Amino acid sequence: MLSVVCFKCRVEYAHWSRKRVLQNCVGDLCSVWDAMNNMMTLQHTEIRALFERSMHVVSHVFKKTLYKRLLGLVSRYALNEISVEFERIRHFKDNPSSCGCVLRTTLGLPCACELQRYDGGNIPLDAVHMYWRRLSFSDQGLCEAEVSIKEEMDRIYKRFEELSVCGKVTFKSKL
Repeated sequence: MLSVVCFKCRVEYAHWSRKRVLQNCVGDLCSVWDAMNNMMTLQHTEIRALFERSMHVVSHVFKKTLYKRLLGLVSRYALNEISVEFERIRHFKDNPSSCGCVLRTTLGLPCACELQRYDGGNIPLDAVHMYWRRLSFSDQGLCEAEVSIKEEMDRIYKRFEELSVCGKVTFKSKL
């Protein structure tokens, strides 16, 4: 229920800000276009400023060895989330199965049970999803790892070959 209310607040805020930018509902296409362009340019500038801050400003919380490999390469928001999750380790030190791995599944960041393994060491950059490592608008660096579906296709083909004719027809229709 709370997430629905929060989402509704976000939608209402977005609607209000668009109305404020456009000032009234009567206007020609050029004035609306200019207003929206100015608003998007401002948002773009704000996002770039956040990226720059993530790359250059280091909070004292992140000066621990744990974050050494992530500084300047991961967004501040992700570092803050990891920091909060690292504090959760104290609460379930005796029972790591109560972690739930929510942060890993929802945001692609290391969860408390993972961070427990890195305690005293460094969090590797690969433990953080690519989304949080992108601190610019350029496409440079997106092709960091080779992306392939060859293994998945081989498994599908192997499974297909093991089926009977009727099973093959059903499997093919599902694909």
